[in-house]
This record gives sequence, structure tokens and C-alpha cells, in this order.
Amino acid sequence: MDPKSDEIKLGGISKVSLPFYEPPPRKTSAEIINEARLAIRESQMAESSFISTPIKPLQTQRPFTPRNKERLLFGKKTKSNRPPSSFSLRYLQNEADIPVGVPDSNMILSPHMLTSTAKTSTTKTTPKSGLVKQRSNSLSEINDNKIFNIGVKELSLNKVKLPSLDHLRPLQKRKVFKNTSSLDNLPEERESPEPKNAEPRKAFSSPQERTDFDNLESPFGRSSTKHKNLSQCLLLGPQNLNKIFDNRHIIENSETLFVRTAAESKERNVDDIINELNYESTRVDNESLVIDLLDELYQCMEKENLLATKVGSKMKIHILKALYKYVESQNEKLLLNIARVILALKVTGNNLSGVCKLIFKVSKNDKNDYLFFQKNILELFLDALGRSSPLDDAEACVYGYGSVKFLTMNTKLLDKILSLGILQLMVLHIKIINNAKIDRTSMPEQTNHALFQLTGALRNIVSEETVFETFISCGAVQQLCQTVDFFSADLDIISNISRILSTISTNDCCCDSLAEYKDIYKVFINLFDKYPGNEEIIVRLAYTLGNVVAKIDNTRVKFYNEKKSVDSLLNLWKIYLERTLKICSLKTDNELIENGNPEDVMIKVIRVIANVVINPEIGKAVNECYGSLLIDEFLKVLISNPFKKNEELVMSILSTLNNLSYYYTSDMEHDIFHIKQVEIVEGITEYSKSRNKECVIESMRIMGNLSRSKITRDYIAESEVFQILVNILDKVDLTLLKTTIGVFVNLMADNKSRSLFKNYGGVSKLIAILNNFAQNDWLLAMLVCQVIWNYCIDTMDLYELIPDDEIQQLLVILADYLDEEKLFGITEGCEDAEIYVTQEYLIWEEFAGVATNLLEKIEYFLDTFDQIHIENETATTQKRDSSTNLSFAAW
Repeated sequence: MDPKSDEIKLGGISKVSLPFYEPPPRKTSAEIINEARLAIRESQMAESSFISTPIKPLQTQRPFTPRNKERLLFGKKTKSNRPPSSFSLRYLQNEADIPVGVPDSNMILSPHMLTSTAKTSTTKTTPKSGLVKQRSNSLSEINDNKIFNIGVKELSLNKVKLPSLDHLRPLQKRKVFKNTSSLDNLPEERESPEPKNAEPRKAFSSPQERTDFDNLESPFGRSSTKHKNLSQCLLLGPQNLNKIFDNRHIIENSETLFVRTAAESKERNVDDIINELNYESTRVDNESLVIDLLDELYQCMEKENLLATKVGSKMKIHILKALYKYVESQNEKLLLNIARVILALKVTGNNLSGVCKLIFKVSKNDKNDYLFFQKNILELFLDALGRSSPLDDAEACVYGYGSVKFLTMNTKLLDKILSLGILQLMVLHIKIINNAKIDRTSMPEQTNHALFQLTGALRNIVSEETVFETFISCGAVQQLCQTVDFFSADLDIISNISRILSTISTNDCCCDSLAEYKDIYKVFINLFDKYPGNEEIIVRLAYTLGNVVAKIDNTRVKFYNEKKSVDSLLNLWKIYLERTLKICSLKTDNELIENGNPEDVMIKVIRVIANVVINPEIGKAVNECYGSLLIDEFLKVLISNPFKKNEELVMSILSTLNNLSYYYTSDMEHDIFHIKQVEIVEGITEYSKSRNKECVIESMRIMGNLSRSKITRDYIAESEVFQILVNILDKVDLTLLKTTIGVFVNLMADNKSRSLFKNYGGVSKLIAILNNFAQNDWLLAMLVCQVIWNYCIDTMDLYELIPDDEIQQLLVILADYLDEEKLFGITEGCEDAEIYVTQEYLIWEEFAGVATNLLEKIEYFLDTFDQIHIENETATTQKRDSSTNLSFAAW
């Protein structure tokens, strides 16, 4: 038989709508009270029923995830093709100077120039320094320790401006406009080509070195043949004096030369600081000075408006060349100051990857966390991440989000990073990746690595419950569900996202958002089938699914109607049951820990079934299709010694049995619970006398459901269970008392159980419960009255079952508990509707219905008994020889 031949339909109430012109009828106060009363009855339906016990969602603890204090990029399990987590930056100290013939960004390139330049780059440069440089996404550059690529100006083909093909003319330099407002619009003159085999010019020349004045750079990174920096010329040494005095421009300006020099020395510019940085790179034990210089450089760049505008390529290279000499420093504060300047330059491509690696290197040590609170390093860093693409800048995102993952392990840094909008950025990057999957766009392998780091950081972020609202509003839940679907084959990504989902599923609104994803149940079932043996993933996905189906009924229906839904859960149950038994055969607890906790997976899996069967149609269908298998599996665990120590697993099984046995009906001979009821009671008897109160309560609930059958009632009466039930009546736990008294409601249907109840002094125990607890719990009081009612329903002489003193106690207690005026201040003619719709009054009203019947029965018996007693005395006086016993059949 196909268990899914008839799908469960979503429930609903059809209503006949009124014509649009007819106003809805106003409800009377009586209707309002009746509706409120009905709502209370429905909320209390399970516990107030005399033939069944509560059916409720099963709760469990979130899977334990130990926080790894080590800051690792990919964890301890190494895999091939992963980006390295440690790298050397030493190669930067030998980086070449600016290559010859690199065109300026504002020059127009003709097709023949592109061709000739390409030929030149082929013969004179290596492939890594070609003119047209594509963004690199290969891992080979990381393995070659390539952090920065400042030797070559990145040139995107879509930025090359081609002239009209009909009017090709020799290239001319653009006119320089003095009123240009942006540095990006300033034309840059081409540098004179250096001689072949020329040694690179050092920062500071010795007296023997000659200075080429024609190629002397200005402080702003541009060479000029007319306006030289006069103060620099004077600092070149005496051997160059003849060169100086041959310069007519110097002679003409000699009157103001020293005045200008003095004025310029008062205010340093970027070039001055770069020169000093170059000089300090040759010295040691000067880290504090270098840090101050880097801070001064940043301030100077800010003053010269180099941060608010796009910096020219020559200036950018000029600055970067000075900075990379320090990237091998062991001083993390110095490294972070270098990163701050580089980030301020808004670098892209390989330079962006390099600065992300630099930040990653510092963030690996939690002792450096305090450095990220200083200045504006975090703002600049997240701005750089925001300009990155997980597709084009995947390498930068790997180390960028790796750094975010480390930094968010610090709760104070987490708060600051959140305030800068990192969550919205992460969701945007996930969306970009998902859209690339939808569009079937080619994706570098590093994008997967970047996504792994991103989701790892996101796991840290969702540890803050305050982000859940933003998490939902920015669409994070839907994007993550889509990512799980697209990257189901990537174990690392699925592992991270399963941790995220298990965390957010503790929030009801996040569960609602998960349930809104169209294929969420299909995705979960596919993952169950793909990774059945991966405990870390399965336990979290099962926990998440259990939360989703715990509260909303249509989620249960949608999951159950999904193909292989219950089958996939049963498959997981069997896998981890066998694994647990195998582990339990080992001798030491250490081996158990090393082998994981498969019992926790069993708990999470069985919880899904327990919550799904809360829907009545699904509960009955599961009993019919899977009931026999489930009961056998559950009893196997309950009677096995290895599992008895795991109270949560036992509790989960008992709760699931309770939810399933709720649908048991004794008039159906083919009902699986009818067939196996004695086996079940035998299996749970041990737990009905457990020290764990919750286990006892769940056992009582199952017995409450099964005791609707005379077979179960007879078994209880003939075994030790009846004595166990009577002993529980001496407890003070209200929930335990209610569930146990519920069993007695059913047991009092049989004379054998009534006789036992009398022998054990059951009524006196019930009167004590009424006297001590009932006024604070009207539901408990109602159940007690129902037991007494059932206990004496068939008797003609109450004195045969209840002693006179106990009857008198009952009369006093019931009369007191039925006094509305004393309890609620209600008098005749009282029309205060608010009192009648309070929950306490409505539950009391249910109690009053049963208690009134019991009180009237007792009073009727006493009145009748007195009358008969008088008549008997009269008859005895008249006929002393008669011994006739009067019958109480009429009563």
C-alpha cells in the first residue's frame, strides 16, 4: 500500500460569505462568552478529556556546537586546492620598479598602439606583467606568494578609448586644464624610458652617484622639464654644483630660493613622507617611528584630497612601493597601519587581495583584536569588502571574510561590525553568488572558498539574537535556503549553513520565514539522503526541521506530503541506532566521545515525527502505514540497557508514543496500538517508577491513552502498575497528579479496579488533593471529582465505598468550591461579562459542572438514606420477627 496515495489536505473552514452590501452581524454578549468558553475548552481539550491525555509538540535542546578558540581559515581537516592560511610576504622586498611604457589612464589608445604594446610586453615582460591584465582568480598566485601586484597598472579593456577608425591621426597629448576639479581627470605625461639594463634608482644616492635631472620626479609624482623642485636640487651634493649653476632657472630665482625652501620645510607633503619611509626601510628598531610616519601619511593624503577622489596610477604606485617594504614586519600594529593606507587608496584586483591578506594575518591572533577598535580601520576594511565581488574578487573575499569570521568571535567587535552593516553586505554577496548559479555563470573555485568563509562569519553573527529581525527583513533566510539547494554537493558550505539554520530556527519568526521557502522540505530530504552518515549536518538539519513543524499545522502537512518524507527519517533512525549500539560495545567513555553522539541524532529525528503527527490526519496515517515499525523500534530502545541512561532519548520516545497513541481507538481491532498495547505497557512500566519526573509523566500519559481499552485496564489491575499509580497520588507535583488521576478516570470503569482503589484508600488520597491543591488548579479538581463520580456511579450505598467521615469532608469541600460569590464576587443579577470570560472562571465552570453532579448525588443519597433508615426503624418496631433487607434499586 502506498502511504502517500491520498495526500493530506490543508485544513480550513469554509464560510458562506455575506453580500458585500450587508454589514456583518454584531455578536451578542452571550455569543462572545460562548466563543471564549469554547476557546478555553479547546486549549484545555487534551488535559480535560477523560479518555485521552495531552498531545503536544516535543521540545529538545539545540545541538551542542563547541566554539573553536583557534582561529583557522579552514579547520584542521586539510583538503586539496584550498587557499593557504599562512604565507610569506618576503618577495615584496625585491619587487621591480614601474615597468617601461605603461600608458596613463587618461590617454587615448589607438589599435596599432595596443598591438605594438602587446608585442613589446611579449618580448620584454613576463606574462605576469602584461599590459592588459585580467583579474586573477587562480590559487597559483597565492601559492607563489603574490600579495600585491603594483608593478603593473591594471587596465580594463572596456576602459580603453578608441578613436574613430575613419579619422586615425597621430596621437597628441591632451591639453592640461588648470581648473580640473578631480585628480582622475588630470592627464599624466609619459615617463621617459629608462635605459636597458639600468639599475633601479635608490631612495638616497651616495655622493658618487649621478643624478639625471631630466628624469627627476616632482613631489606629486609627475616629471617636468620646466618647474623643478629647487630645494631638492640643492641637496644633491657639491659634486653637482656645476650642474646647478648651469641651470638658468635656478640662477633667475636665486633671490627667493632659500625663502621657499624654508617655507616648504614647515609643511611636509606625501612625497616627503614617502622619502622618509623609504629611508627608514633600511634601518632597524624603528617601528614606532614608522607607525607615526604611516599615520602622518594618512593625514597628509587626507589633507591633499587623495582619499576622497580617485588617485592616479603613478601616485598610487609611488605610495604602494614604499609601503610594501614593511609587509614582512612582525609588528601587527605596523601592518594594520599599512593596511589602513592601502585601503584608503581604494585598491582593486590583486592589490585588494593583498591588503585583505594583510588584515587576515593580523586578525589570526585574538591578542590583536584591540587594534581593530583604533582609528577607522574597520570602516575602511568593510568599505573595501563592499566594493569586492565574490565572483571577480573571490581571492580578496576569501581572506576578507576569513578576517570577519575571526573578528566576529570577539563579542565587542561583533557589535561594532554589525553596526557598520556587514549583515546586509553578506546577504548581497550570497545573492550575487546565487544569481550566478541561476544564470549558469562560470564561477571560479575560489568563490566556493569565499562562500565558506562568509557563511562561517555569518554563523558567528547569528549568535546574537538581536540580528534575527534584520536577518529576516534583508532576505537572508531565503537566500541561505537557495544556497543550500545550489551548493548541496559542497560539504563545508552545507555544514556552515546547517549551523546557521539550527541557530535561527529557535526564533519563531525565522521558522516562519524558513517555511515560506517553496522547496524547503524537498531540500532537507535531499540532504538527508546525500549525507545520511554525516552526524554534524544531520543533527542540525533534523533539529531545524523539528522546530519548523512544531507550531504551524500546514508545515506538518507540507512535509508529510513530500515524497520520501517519513521514509528518510526512518532511514536515519536505523543508521544512528546501529551506530549507537556499535559505539556502546566499546569499553571506554573516551571512545564514545571520539565517535560523536549518534543518540542526539536519534532524538532530533524522532522529534520530527512526534511533531508532525500532531496533525490528526497525519497521526492516523502514520499509525496505519508505519505504526508497527515505529513501535518495534521504540520498544527496542526502551528495553535496551545502553539507552536507559539517556533520559532525553527515552523522553523523546515516550512523547512520540504518547502523540501516536492519542489516535488509538479500542473499537478498531486492526489498530496497531490495540494489537501491541500490552507490549507497550510492559515496556513503559519501568519508566513509570523512574526518578525522572518527566519520564513518569509521559508514561502516565501513554497509559491514559491505552487505558481506554479493557485489555490495558485489566493488565494494570493485575500487575504492579496499579500500586505505582496509587503511590503517585501522594506526590505534590500538579502535572504528575493530573496525568495519573486521568488514568484513574478510565480505571474506575471496572469493578475490579474500584475494589483495589477502595483497598488502597484511594478516596482519602483524592480528598487530600482536593483540599490541598484544587483551589489553585480547577482542572485538577475537576479530574478528582470525575474519578470519584466514576468510582461510585453504579453503587446504591455510598457507605459501602466511602466512609461517613470522608463523605462529610467531601460535602464541605465541594460546597466551598462551588460558592461563586466567595470565589469571584458574583451575586444574583450580576451582569459583569468580563468575569464570565476570564480563563479562571471558564475552567472553574468546567469543574463546577462535574462537582455539582457529585454533590447532588451525595446529598440525594444522604437524604434517601435517612428516610429509609426511619422507615426501617418503624417497620422493625411493628414486625420485630421480620429480617427483610430493603433494595436500593429504586434509588
